[in-house]
Amino acid sequence: MDIDEIVRYIRVGSGYVEVSRDYLPEYKGLCRRTFIRENEIQIDFCTAYDIELNEGESTFYFGYDTFEDVIKAAESFLKSPVSEWTNYNRTWNEWYFPEPDKNAYIKLMKDLQERRLIFPENFNYIRICDIYETGVFIGKISPDNFDVDRDIIEYICSLDRDFKKY
Repeated sequence: MDIDEIVRYIRVGSGYVEVSRDYLPEYKGLCRRTFIRENEIQIDFCTAYDIELNEGESTFYFGYDTFEDVIKAAESFLKSPVSEWTNYNRTWNEWYFPEPDKNAYIKLMKDLQERRLIFPENFNYIRICDIYETGVFIGKISPDNFDVDRDIIEYICSLDRDFKKY
């Protein structure tokens, strides 16, 4: 893969390029997908079930000033140069999810709340679109509480969900 291919997919194609799929042993059954966008890196955590539904993944966006900053941060995050990345947009790739651990998502959310998830560095903002994950991130929701009070939901909905620090 090279920079020109990424730029073509972003500007003429889908608007993004999926460049990495990693199965993390600490979150058994979850896949971490990394996407490059114009001035953002997108990180998704998903299960086989999420893929089947085409929804439900945990998505985080990391904003940068320039496309060059995106590439530099992604290379550091993925620990590999662009030339070693795979363009999953054009490559048919069957998914091989390990047997899921029912507590993997709760562990992921605990690590998000405690700022232990590994994310790209030197971003201008992290955007969290999901209400539950935003609540976990800001400490208003416990990672293992899936029954959230309406007042908390309304409070989270009122927030700007672009955070400057992780």
